[in-house]
Amino acid sequence: MKDKKTELFFWKTLTNFWGVITAIFFFLTFFKTIDLAHSIKTLTIIYLSTLSIFTGIKEVNRWTTKKFISKYNGEIFIFIWTIIMIIFVSLNAYNPDRYSIVKEFTTTYIAILGIFAVSRGSKKLKK
Repeated sequence: MKDKKTELFFWKTLTNFWGVITAIFFFLTFFKTIDLAHSIKTLTIIYLSTLSIFTGIKEVNRWTTKKFISKYNGEIFIFIWTIIMIIFVSLNAYNPDRYSIVKEFTTTYIAILGIFAVSRGSKKLKK
């Protein structure tokens, strides 16, 4: 059991790290502080991959461990990414010449929603 918790913690930490880095790159590029668009594609692949691995391991643990309790609330991530999306879309609508949304951001947001929906469905199915 301890090995599973350690593995889950590792992937959660790695996912959070790449998620924060990716969000920072999106912000810096969106607000034209630094143009990091050339790195965003690679970052989104890394972030979505680690998120998928973490979610997959979490779901396997949920299904194979009788005493598994989900302590990782994906709702928080959905809320944060949704707020970022609202900010980006609003500013882009207000001033499209100054603010533009890189396509990878929209793709990342939709992928996060999809991963969350699958995980949520698995959780409900398990109950």
